[in-house]
Order: sequence, then structure tokens, then C-alpha cells
Amino acid sequence: MKLSEISQIILARDSTNVQLQYALDQFVLLCSEISNIQPDPSYTAWSDDTFLAQGVAINPQAAAFCINDYRRSVVFLRGVFAALKTLEKRAVAGESIRVLYAGCGPFATLLLPLLSRFDPSRLEICLVDIHQESLDSVADLLKAFSLDNYNITFVQADACEYQHSTRLDLIVVETMQKALEQEPQFSATATLAAQLDVNGIFVPEEITIELCLVKLQEEFEYYKKYGSLDKQKLLNEAERHPICELICLSSSEVKALSERVEFCAELARSALPLQDVMMPAIAGLSLYQPVLFTRITVFSEHTLDDYECSLTLPSRCFDLEPLREGALYRATYVLGNYPKIHWQEITKR
Repeated sequence: MKLSEISQIILARDSTNVQLQYALDQFVLLCSEISNIQPDPSYTAWSDDTFLAQGVAINPQAAAFCINDYRRSVVFLRGVFAALKTLEKRAVAGESIRVLYAGCGPFATLLLPLLSRFDPSRLEICLVDIHQESLDSVADLLKAFSLDNYNITFVQADACEYQHSTRLDLIVVETMQKALEQEPQFSATATLAAQLDVNGIFVPEEITIELCLVKLQEEFEYYKKYGSLDKQKLLNEAERHPICELICLSSSEVKALSERVEFCAELARSALPLQDVMMPAIAGLSLYQPVLFTRITVFSEHTLDDYECSLTLPSRCFDLEPLREGALYRATYVLGNYPKIHWQEITKR
């Protein structure tokens, strides 16, 4: 299967899930054969991961494996394509669209399948990754796919520290796990968003994290049966209780969030204060589990909601269990080499 056919299937609104998965599998197969990099979940060892000052940069094999999170890959690809088309319409004749793709991984998955749909003279692309192996792989792929006529610069760097020479029209950075834990999405966004042109687009546009009380087993069974969740039905039947939104990360809000970061002596690291949360009075409280839901707006209508991909699966907050009515906790987003939401009980009943 040709790269153009793969992108056509991915972007077509009437493509079935089977067709989408097949297209992405073919993309992986093509890239792996050319680069000799085999996707690997790398869950059992971090031997090839890079530990940054502001999070973990997963190794090239693990980055390649992310493509197998099919819904995530499709929505991000469609979102990036829509963003590029929007910028193409806005651009003045003769001007290039300046694109930065940070954490591109070995296959540049969110951009490579789309390139042939744009005039090479209209794009000025910078690919940034901490792993030289990934950058070398992308260079090989561009040559093999006859895309090396595009104006592409390769930079080995930490996205949390990278400074581009000009303002950017499109910044793509998808370096996250669910609940913004482990990977450096927050810090990379804070650094890169400041380099966005006033009319530029940041992908993803928005990431929110909400604390909810749910009955996990029932939700899993519901999703397994229907393949999706009717959140309004769950709310109406009191099977899910939203507690509060803890973080809303976007290019427009990250500066204000960053200004609130302070050194926390107790945690011995910098942290973003979130809010205090009291456990509510709910009938059968002990039957619920506290979880964080991550929701992602990639661009415009291209979104990822609960259970739609690995990033939006519920992240259980064991520090809040067992649930007790009136228990009060302070939520803090801890930065540093392993970012995560930290919970501290501040009253006891």
C-alpha cells in the first residue's frame, strides 16, 4: 500500500474502523521495513528511555508502538491535517507555513502520512526529538518515500528547552500519558507555546483533567457491550459523579499556569497548586472509585473523549481511597523528572 493510499483512508470520514486499523498497520509495516525500528510497548523496562529534567522521553520503539493506539492516531492525524489546511487558507501567497513537530519519534506519525497533500514550497518544517535514532529514522523514511524535497530541518533537543529562531504557525507536540503523568507535555507546552505566532495553532488545542467518582467495573462492562459511553446517561442515573476540573492545559492558558508554579519544600520540587477537594456525601460512597479523566481537543471538532484511546482511559486515584465523606485533599501537579498529580490529605475525620 502506498503512503498516499494510507493517508486517503485515514482522512476519509466514511472509513471503517477495520479500514483505519489496516491503513495504520500498513504504515507501521512500511516504516519498520525501511528504518529497522520495530514497535515495542517497552512496558517492562525503561532501559532505552531518556529521563529529562521535566519528564520521561520514551524510547523510539515505544514511540513507534503508539501508532497501535488506533483512535488516538487517527484523530491526531485528522486534527493536524485540519490545522494545516486552516493555515494554508490563511497564508499570504508566497509565504511558507512554519511547522514545528516536537517529539516526532522514529516515524513522524502525525505528519509524514500528510506531507504529499501539501506543496513542498508551502511548508517549512522543523522536527525535534531527543533521540538521534528517531531523527535518523525519519530522514531515511523521507528519502524512501520520495519526500526529501520538502524543507525539513532535524534538531536533536529536549522539547522542554528548545527555542526556535522564528515564530511558528503550527506546533505539534504529543508527549503525554493519561492524566499528564510521566511525560513532559506540560513543560513542553509551556516552552513552545510562547514561540507560537499570534495567529498560530497549537496541537493539541486543549487538554483537561477532571476528577470523577465512578463505578469502574460497571463502566468497563458498559463500554465493552456498547463500544462507547453515554456520559449523560451515566450522569442522569447517578452512576458517575463529576467532582471538579483540575487542569485545563492550552497554549493560551499555559503561561498563566506556569506563573503559579512554586517550589514546594514538602515535595522538594516545583509544583503547580491546583485546588482543595472535599469528598461529597453520596449514597453508597464506598461503591465508587475516584478517577481522573483526560479529555483532548486536538483541533476544532477532532477530539478524544473518555475511553476512546489509552490517553483517555480512567486513571485511578488510590491516594483518595477508601473514600470518606468530608475528607479534604489538596491536589498539586508536581513537575520535575516524573510529573504527576499529587494528593495530600489536609483534614481527617
